[in-house]
Amino acid sequence: MSYAVLRLRRETRDVFLLNHIEALDYALIARHLGLSVADVQARLADALCEISRTIDLIERIRPTPINLSHAEHPDV
Repeated sequence: MSYAVLRLRRETRDVFLLNHIEALDYALIARHLGLSVADVQARLADALCEISRTIDLIERIRPTPINLSHAEHPDV
């Protein structure tokens, strides 16, 4: 997940971290970053989509672990 967050654009990452790590609400994030609440909501939605896509990609390309129990005991 850390890798997925680090891949976000800075503006999107800032909103995500302020909301999920600092637990700030949309209005406080908007005030802090000089954005509208709608912009904060849109950037947070973008962040969640991008994080999800990155994690999905990682899961798809990750090698499948070999089940050694069958290899060690082929007659079972």
